[in-house]
Amino acid sequence: MKKLLYFGILVAGFSLTACKKCQTCTTTVTQDYGGGTPQSSTSSEEYCGKKYDDAPSESNTTQSANGVTQTVVVKCVDN
Repeated sequence: MKKLLYFGILVAGFSLTACKKCQTCTTTVTQDYGGGTPQSSTSSEEYCGKKYDDAPSESNTTQSANGVTQTVVVKCVDN
């Protein structure tokens, strides 16, 4: 009986400390106005557990209009 109790506590301990899958996605937006230094902004968000699959896919997109070029880069890294 004691062995069963210890086994139950051991299983419960492992389930509480189990690794949860996480990834951090960083989005960098760069705007170039055709002269001077381009302006950049960066933001990061962590996706863990059930939200892991909701992370955006990695991408690199560039668009231009009226002399302004905007580049958006999304990179994700597993933690």
